[in-house]
Formats: sequence, C-alpha cells, structure tokens
Amino acid sequence: MKRILFVDDQPEILRGLRRVLETIDGEWDFEFATSGEEALNIMSKSPFDIVMSDMRMPKMNGVELLDIVMKRYPETVRIILSGSSEQEMILRSVKCAHQFLIKPCNMNTMFFTIGRACKHLDLLRNKTLKRIVAGAGKLSSPPQLYNLIVSEMQSEDASIRKIGNIISQDIAMSAKILQIVNSAFFGMPQKIIDPQQASVYLGLDTLKALVLSIHVFSSFKEDSKLLWCSPADLQKHSIMVGNLAKDIARVQMADAKVVEESLIAGMFHDIGKLVMLNIPEECKTIMDYIEKTGCDILEAEYAVIKTSHAELGAYLLGVWGFPDNIVEAVAFHHNPSKLQDDLFIIPEESSNKDIWELTSGDGDKDSKIGTNKQSLKVFTALTAVHVANALIMQKDCSATTTDFSDVDIGYLGRLNLTDKLPEWAECYNKIKSKVE
Repeated sequence: MKRILFVDDQPEILRGLRRVLETIDGEWDFEFATSGEEALNIMSKSPFDIVMSDMRMPKMNGVELLDIVMKRYPETVRIILSGSSEQEMILRSVKCAHQFLIKPCNMNTMFFTIGRACKHLDLLRNKTLKRIVAGAGKLSSPPQLYNLIVSEMQSEDASIRKIGNIISQDIAMSAKILQIVNSAFFGMPQKIIDPQQASVYLGLDTLKALVLSIHVFSSFKEDSKLLWCSPADLQKHSIMVGNLAKDIARVQMADAKVVEESLIAGMFHDIGKLVMLNIPEECKTIMDYIEKTGCDILEAEYAVIKTSHAELGAYLLGVWGFPDNIVEAVAFHHNPSKLQDDLFIIPEESSNKDIWELTSGDGDKDSKIGTNKQSLKVFTALTAVHVANALIMQKDCSATTTDFSDVDIGYLGRLNLTDKLPEWAECYNKIKSKVE
C-alpha cells in the first residue's frame, strides 16, 4: 500500500480532501498536515511514498519543506501545489519538486498524478537505487554544451532559437526542460515533447533564470566516467538512436504522435546511465564483473545492482511526469518482450473542470477513474527505439543481413514485423553515412 502525505495550511481544504478520499478503497493510505513542521514530524515517525504540498504556507513554505524532504527522504516523490501567480516560487521549486500542479486543482488530475507516480514507484524494488534516482534534482551535461548555453545566456543578444538548439543536443537539459514545461503549472493543452518547442514556450527570461540564477543545469565533473563510454559518446549515441527511431516510425507510416515519441524516447533511452554517475562504486563493480565474466553490460547491471540503466532512466522520467509511452520505451528498450500489460495501468486524466475541484470539499463522489492499458500488438515508440538501439549496437548490418543478434525477434514476430528489418537496416545505414 502506497502512503501519501498532503500538506496545506487551510484545514477546510484538507477536510474536503479527506471526505473525498474516504470513498476510495484501500489502495492508498493518506495522512494530512497543516504545516511544514507538522509534516516533517509525521515523516520522522514513518516513511511516505509521496508528499504533496501547498506552496504558500506560513513559517515554512512548500519549497522549503520539499527541499528538506529531498535531503532527508530522497526516495519520496515530491509534488508541489501552487497558485497561477507564483511563477517565481515555482522556478525555485524546480530543484526539489518532481511535479507541479496548479490550484484550484481538478481532483481527477490530482489522482491521475498520484496514480502514475505510484505505478512508476514499482519499477524499482531496490530502496537504495530508488533513493538515488528520486533524489536526483538535476543531471549533468557535457562541459562543452553547458559552457555553450551559459555563454549564449550571458550574451547581450541571446537568441532563443540558439538556446533551444543547444538544449535539444543534450539529453539532461532536454529532460529537465520538458519536465518543467509539461507541468500542470503551465497549463499546456497537450504534452510538449520537443525540447526546442519547450524552450520557446518557456521564453528567454525563464530559461535565463533556470541557467544563471537557479543553476538547474550543471556540467560533468572532470573525473566523471560512464560505464563504457565518454559523456560525449553517450550524447552522440542517444541522438543517433532518437533520429533512427524517428525514421523507422516514418517508414512504418506511424502517426505523428508515435513519430515524435520515438524521437524523444530514443534520445532518452540511456538517460539512466547519467543517474548511475551517482553510484560510482557500483559502476566500478559492474565493470569488474564484465571483465571477470565476459558478459554484456545489461547482464552485469542485473547481477550487481539487481536492475539496469533502462529501469533507472524510466523511473526518473516517470516521477518527473513524462508520458507513459516514453517511459515504457525507455524501460523496455533492450527487452520489449518483458513488457507486462498491467505494468502501466494508470488513471485516465480527465479534462472535466466540474469534477472534484480542490475547493472546500465539494465534488462528485461517484466519479470513476478509468484505466489505460498498453498493448504489445501494435507498432509503438517502444518498437522503434528497441530496433534503432539494436541496429546501432550491432554496427554492421544491411538489407542482406540475416542475423540481427540484438533484436528481440520474438517480439517483432508477434507484431508480424520481422520482414521489415532489412528496410530498417537501410534507414540505419543512411543515418550512419551522414554521421561518418
């Protein structure tokens, strides 16, 4: 059972929330606090999976509370509730909050957010790894890209187009920008998954604050090392997988949404490797295990840390509120056959503003929360990203290749797509020739 703590200094809001929650069965265990101090006292006695806090509270505001929670209980998912006029405080919360909701909040949206977070919490069983991932306020970028964006921000004629282009070349910056722009605070009618578009929407002033004042982005340390490649090589590989996944989706005549998801999921498929920079000793043990046994990296990761960079990356994107199709593609990009139909069953977010408004407790107690099941029977971003990564890892393949060793042939067989591999291999060779 997942435990959720609500924090708000207005007792009437908590009373109304309690009345609604009493109608829900025992999947979640809720507690309530009327101040940051009370919340920390409650958390000191027992752990919580999720903390959802109001922004403006006396003595200790929501940012101050979640900052303490991040340091003391980094495994806890942190969600902020804020009014629409509090953009400055929202930006201050970017480092400590995983997701942002705006008040007054549609109750279905709140339950949708909590439900998704609870499902993604199950991706990692290891509490230590969960603490490392959930505690990651930011990810590091290659020094050249970090220095480039800082330089552009500091120039008198800073260009939003140039800044968006720099961000789109970096997986860490792109992920953070998309996390922010897709929060409920900005009220987007639909998810933005193009980093350049997200940069334009946030605007130059907000991006300057994030980079120069709040220091949301950072550079790799000089001694930073990934498992088997440099940060620059990881960027190159990730962008190549994203572009190839996009091309494969286009060849399949997938709809525009799947094409876009394939590009972004491909770009983020190895983002878990950036998270692993926070566990250098385990990384060294993984490399030692590979040297000793001759196994591949994925096998070594499971042997040493009982999970892989794929699950680590998916967990991070999940708690940051990324679309489930992207989280799914990242989680299973090596082994799509392992996807279970019920792993990503989530509440459907309702756009009905009349249902369960977070006010003094009025609402429709009979409203239902639906489900959305992923399917293994159609071409999705997962298909495109899996094949793209497998072909690039194989390196040498063409339309005449018959042995695609890294491809999950059984998975493609269930989709009746194995005969497409030669055509996709040609897509790979076109991209490879451009890179070379």
